[in-house]
Amino acid sequence: MKNKDLFKNMPYMSPLTNRMDASKEKGFTENFEVISATNMINYETKQEFAAKDLTIVNHYRFEGMSDPGDNTILYEIVTTDGTKGILVTPYGPDCPAHVADFVANIPQIEKQHGGSAPDTKHAQTPTEGSHSQTLMENQKTETPI
Repeated sequence: MKNKDLFKNMPYMSPLTNRMDASKEKGFTENFEVISATNMINYETKQEFAAKDLTIVNHYRFEGMSDPGDNTILYEIVTTDGTKGILVTPYGPDCPAHVADFVANIPQIEKQHGGSAPDTKHAQTPTEGSHSQTLMENQKTETPI
């Protein structure tokens, strides 16, 4: 088997350019650029957006095979005026501080799995009387042998 065929049927391993093309086919046609910790622009129209005016509806991480500096993330973004586009930026230690600050201030960040948002009920904080809360209380009262 040829090495390039090894990952052919693994969509999560697709190159960044393939993901960019797929996002554009889904209607995310604009290209965004973060210009400061408080503003992002539509690269073509130069229209500015604040973090509060955005929703990240999906994101995809790409990791370099041998160079950690190749870590990239693609965000699919919808603005309050309905503009849909993508933002591509490094993540991790190579992410510029102003970009990390801007993304951290976006009020809604989602990740879709198979076309729908994942079930996150298991990630909720335990409430009084829940099974998780009972387990947590039992762990506090048990004494080691």
